[in-house]
Amino acid sequence: MTAPARVLVIGAGPAGLAAGVRLLERARGRVTVTLAHQGHHLGGKAASYTDAAGRRLEHGWHMMLGFYERLFGLMDRAGASRARAVMSMFGKSHAFEPAVGKVFTLDSTGGRVATAFNFARYEGIPLDDRAHYSRFMSQVYGRILGGEELTQHDDVCFTRWAIEQGLRPHLTRYSLFRLFRDGYFNFPEQVSAYHVLQTMKLMSTSEGAEAFAAVGPYSERVWAPIGRYFESLGGVVEPYVMVRALGYDGRRVTKLHVARPAGSGHDDGASSWKAARLPVEPGTERELGGFDAVIAAIPQAVFVTLNEGDPRMWRSPYVARMTNLRSVATMSMTVRTRDPVLPYVGPVHGLPAPLGIAVNMTRYLDRYRSGEERGHDVQLVGQEAGFESWSDDAVASFALDQLARVPGGDLRAATITYLELHRNRADFERIFVCEPGVQRFRPGPLTPFDNLFVAGDWVKNDVDLVCMEGAVCSGYDAADQLLARLPDLGGRSEARAP
Repeated sequence: MTAPARVLVIGAGPAGLAAGVRLLERARGRVTVTLAHQGHHLGGKAASYTDAAGRRLEHGWHMMLGFYERLFGLMDRAGASRARAVMSMFGKSHAFEPAVGKVFTLDSTGGRVATAFNFARYEGIPLDDRAHYSRFMSQVYGRILGGEELTQHDDVCFTRWAIEQGLRPHLTRYSLFRLFRDGYFNFPEQVSAYHVLQTMKLMSTSEGAEAFAAVGPYSERVWAPIGRYFESLGGVVEPYVMVRALGYDGRRVTKLHVARPAGSGHDDGASSWKAARLPVEPGTERELGGFDAVIAAIPQAVFVTLNEGDPRMWRSPYVARMTNLRSVATMSMTVRTRDPVLPYVGPVHGLPAPLGIAVNMTRYLDRYRSGEERGHDVQLVGQEAGFESWSDDAVASFALDQLARVPGGDLRAATITYLELHRNRADFERIFVCEPGVQRFRPGPLTPFDNLFVAGDWVKNDVDLVCMEGAVCSGYDAADQLLARLPDLGGRSEARAP
């Protein structure tokens, strides 16, 4: 009789949680699963939580979309259903057109045809350009929904691709066009045409395009219930474990070199660090073994720091190509005001970098809707590339100045009562960039090591987008690949079990 295979999942973001749950749901006692992560809260890059002092710690505004079927299904099974945890933004998003100083609304309600033709009702560009843009978008949707292989467009940026397909070049300057790049990728540089087209495909219906915001901190409303569900299935969660290197023998990973992150006993946890490499508590370095297989559900920026200086591992084409992938540091700013501000349902796009998206969260958060807290809550998000040398004060002042150009967006005039800026520079907080040509370098879940699998939104999967649904999909893929190879992972005999 063979004892259950011992699986270690590294990372407690959407990919790691999904992988751990999938293993226990499908293995039927054939595996035991330990989920090790470096913080004290769950959610990875999608975490937000309340600390022991009652302070909300938000490291960016996170949006869920209607096509997140895997994530919503996982939430339902964990008792954190969509109805309890999130609130719809009613199919509304907005684009600020600086040339005219106005905000124009995009409505994603309606069927597939209506989704494409909604652009014809956008009043932020002249009528003739609007008609041209609507025809162009209708043709694009026709190709997407007609089954065209989209990965062939990965080597070119979306702006160039659109112009090559007949879009008038000057239309790329409008916020309406930039919305696809900035809004869905949080990245104001050029994004692979494949990833934009894949986004449009997944959001081609009103159901798929519907946006949701969590009504409270994500870690508490979404990820903690999933963590408790994982534990109810028999999983074990081990916090404050930071992986520093892999130990391997031939084609098998035999141990992990780990340590406890410095400062992990504090309320704000590891997310407070601004440096890329996190310090460790002296004397906590150790070797972690006793597993049959590992799923590394960690960001690409973290994975490529493992085993630095180990030529044997990094000569592998599979591992070496990961260095061609790029990640960027995200930024976010939370501003609370005394008086009403930014009167729009859903996010406002079109602001200049570094904080290009703003959303008034007051109508969505339970503490405001219940009357527990007074005031108004605006969150801005973006990424740091090109603004690394700017001070926090300079970034905040610039963002407030730019948002003041938006009708109803003058936060200073609404009396600011609280302002906090986050620069998420640590490797584990950086986001993967879907720039042109990236697909050829993205790995699949299988690695050259027989018992090591990788997961995350940077790993190829059926969603392929940098989002929570892509991470969950990748976690499921890694778990399924592991289970398919379970007989070869070296399960122990019951007689030899320690």
